[in-house]
Formats: sequence, structure tokens, C-alpha cells
Amino acid sequence: MEFNWNTPVRLTFGPGKIREAGEVVKQYGKKAMIVTTGPFFRENGLLARLEKILSDSGVASVAFTDISPNPLSVDVDRAAALAMDSGVDVLIGLGGGSAIDAAKGIAIAAGHRGKIWDFAPTPSGGRQAITGATLPVVAVTTTSGTGSHVTQYVVITNPETKEKPGFGCDYTWARHAIIDPELMLSLSPRITASTGFDVFCHALEAYTSRMSTPISDLYAERAISIVGRYLREAVIRGGSLEARSQMALADTLAGIAISMGGVTNCHAVAHAAGGIDNVVHGEFLAALAPVVYEYDMRSNPDKYKVVGKLLNPAAKTEGRSDEELLAGSIDEIRALLRDIGLDKTLREVGVGPDVRAIAEATVAYMGVGLDNDYQTLDAADITRLLEKAY
Repeated sequence: MEFNWNTPVRLTFGPGKIREAGEVVKQYGKKAMIVTTGPFFRENGLLARLEKILSDSGVASVAFTDISPNPLSVDVDRAAALAMDSGVDVLIGLGGGSAIDAAKGIAIAAGHRGKIWDFAPTPSGGRQAITGATLPVVAVTTTSGTGSHVTQYVVITNPETKEKPGFGCDYTWARHAIIDPELMLSLSPRITASTGFDVFCHALEAYTSRMSTPISDLYAERAISIVGRYLREAVIRGGSLEARSQMALADTLAGIAISMGGVTNCHAVAHAAGGIDNVVHGEFLAALAPVVYEYDMRSNPDKYKVVGKLLNPAAKTEGRSDEELLAGSIDEIRALLRDIGLDKTLREVGVGPDVRAIAEATVAYMGVGLDNDYQTLDAADITRLLEKAY
């Protein structure tokens, strides 16, 4: 047994913890750029609240709110230019994975005084090494889905080349993450469902990957169990602080799991699809996951056969064959999707008909995820799975 373990992100977790943001951020810089997706947080008052908390702790701030749900390289570069011109020395990602990934991207580009695509590991990317010049990032997460606050990964889309890679290194972790479940109470059922299913996929893929370890398995198993117990409640009763707190914990655990175990086939395809069709990440996963996991599961049956029981402790498993247990795991995944309103096809979530292009893009630059799966897929295999889910 061999593995390396590194989770350098400091966590501040609990209701009301946003009030500690000023004391946290001032450890890393004197002038912050707050990065958000659109005007929502300005309209609901959270942005002004955070600015006041920072100011009270002696931290100046500037806001950049022009980040799209799939962060674009051009917007990251615009924000990085503003950060350099404004003397920003610390980034705050306020929101879900889009805002946090964008903050990481801005930290890379501004710290190196360049453009984010200089560092992208894609056919069109510069593949430059990311160094310690990267500015520090504090993540203030407002969704329970992407795990970006506790991973080293940065996911940015190039709108010209339609590439959406995930990449990172030791310099791309957030330094500190603030997880305040009270900030999640107003999330819509749709966002709660899509980000919550992303949590499940992170946990399952880290659990079944080639890079999984006994430690990442513990995090992944617990995350899957929490999703099975609390995601439905979070979708139906969004004002439940207990459900929101538990899903925030699951998101954090699953993020830590993928920081070590990585993701596999389903996420590899999802990133490529996001670059081409600009679909909602969690909704794409929901449409594809049952098909891919059913295809993958016999390559790692010992892990897949317990997923159903993790999702639903009441599931009948005693006396059942491995094949029945594997089928039961897929049944439990489909039941979860039905209950949270995500039992949809790829066509229904906005994927265009040219699924072959998604397959080719996956093979072109998402090889790390493909190689991490025990089930080998080539472009033809991916195309068939996409067509089945369409």
C-alpha cells in the first residue's frame, strides 16, 4: 500500500462563519478582489455585507462580478488585468465552483502577470508551469456541489476553442475556505439538485478510481451516505439548516476525496461537454452518469456493489449476488435522480446532436480522468454512451 496525502486548505465551517471572513482574509493580503458570477450577490446584499466585514478588519476590496456559470478565459483575463492595475494581493471566490475556479484562475494569471490560457494543458494551451507567484485565494462557498474550495483543480472554458480543461498543482489550492451553510438556505431547488448530484459523482468517482486510497475511501463513503440521506431534503425543504449543513459537509468530504483520488470517465466527458455545449455541469452528469456507471461498474465490482447500500441503508442486500448488488446500485442512483427532478436525457439538458465532437474532445485533453478509470474508453465507446443517454 502506497499513497501521498496533502490537504493544505484551512477550513472554517459553520452557520454564521461569514462574519469571520475579514480576520481570515487579512492573513493573506491587504486588498482583495471579490469574484462572483453575475449581479445576484450585489442584489441580495451579500456582496455589500462581505465588503463591510472586510473593511471592518482593515482589508480593502474591489469586486468583479462578470463571471459566467462556466468561467471563460477572456473574463478571467479581464479580471486579472483589473487585479494587477488595482494592486490586489488576495482573491476571494464568493459563490459556487464557478466563482471559486475563476478566482483561482485570476490568481494564476495576475500572479504571473500573464493570461490564464498560457497555463492550460490543452492542444491550444501554453502549458506553462504554475509557480508560487500565484496569488492566495480564500474560498467562500455558497453552494454544495463542486468541491472547488478544497481541491487544487481549476476549470476554465476557452470560448474560441471550446476547450474546458480541469488543471491544477500545489499552488492552486485555496489557502482557506469558509463554509457557512446559512449562505445556502436560499439556493433554488434546481441548483441544489444539480450541485448536490455533482457531490455524489465526485464521491463515487474518487471511490472507484485507480488513485483511490483507504483515506480517500473514508471521505467518499461518508459523502455518498450523506447525499443519500440529505440531498432530497435539501431540494424539497431548502430552508432546513440541518440539510444544508450536511450537504455542505458532503461537498467538502467529496472534494477532499477527489483531491486525492481524482475523477474518472463520467467527469472527463462532462468537462469536454461543458466546453462545447455550455450545459449545466451537474445536469449533464445526471443525464450521463447512470449510463456510464452501469458500463463501468464491472471493472471495479467490489466498490460499485456497495454504493446502493451507502445511498440507501434500507436497501436489501443480504443473499444477493454481485450482479444483483451492482444492478441495485444503479437503481438507487436512478431513484435519487427521479426524486430530485434530474431524471433527464442529454437532449433535455441542452446537449447538441454532435456527440461525437464531445467524445473527441474528451480523448484530446481529458486523458487524466479517462486513465484514472478501471474501464478503458476510446472515442467510439464514449460516442456510444452519449448516444445511449441522448
